Amino acid sequence: MMHDFHNHFKMRKIPAYMVIHDLIKKKIQDGTYPVSELLPTEPELEKIYNVSRTTIRSAMEMLKEEGLVEIKQGRGTMVLDQRTIQDLNKVTSVTESLKRRGFDVRTKSMYIDIIHAGEQLLNELDLKSGDLIARIQRIQLINEKPIAIMKNYIPHQLVPDLEQFTNKFSGLYEFLEEHYHLEIDSANDKIFAKSADFAESEMLGVKPGTALLCIRRICYKEKEAICVDDVRILGDQYELMISMNGRYK
Repeated sequence: MMHDFHNHFKMRKIPAYMVIHDLIKKKIQDGTYPVSELLPTEPELEKIYNVSRTTIRSAMEMLKEEGLVEIKQGRGTMVLDQRTIQDLNKVTSVTESLKRRGFDVRTKSMYIDIIHAGEQLLNELDLKSGDLIARIQRIQLINEKPIAIMKNYIPHQLVPDLEQFTNKFSGLYEFLEEHYHLEIDSANDKIFAKSADFAESEMLGVKPGTALLCIRRICYKEKEAICVDDVRILGDQYELMISMNGRYK
């Protein structure tokens, strides 16, 4: 460890606290320092990395600012869960939630086509038989790793010429607001779990049977249904937070 640290420091010629930060961050990400467990104490870290208390504290402060650790007075420094949390009290897309958590989000591939609405979509979007729907299909990456399969369905009359924007956006809600003035103000979600089938596992680069969190969402603008989202996301990378008030009598 000592040899690796000093070689790292000499080669990169960067401040010691940055090197310590990088080394500890890597250990958090690979599970050497587990979630909800305490890191070694500052004196222990000084000995492990053979650096000063100031260097350790600067590295800890950086990790704290990134949301990787929480410094608890009198207890020590605890490793935080890095899964993205989506607050369902606000209409926030999966992509927006990931970006707010600090991830580099981009679309690996996108396909937009126009289809006839099936019975389920006709009901969800309050459309008539024969109405057309724009379908957007995407695979989203975080830090270059596939995390979600997304399908979005919007009445074609609301988004004319949508096809020309293929691969021109990442966050759908922001795009709809900017280009079509479709501002989503409420949503209903159906949330369930499933095991990845073969096609899903191939798209996400995981084994068949891997746990997926699924969200089927109907988005509204002034109580008019304008979009249906169908999202399949890797279950170990995402969680939802719901707050409830009161009880049914």
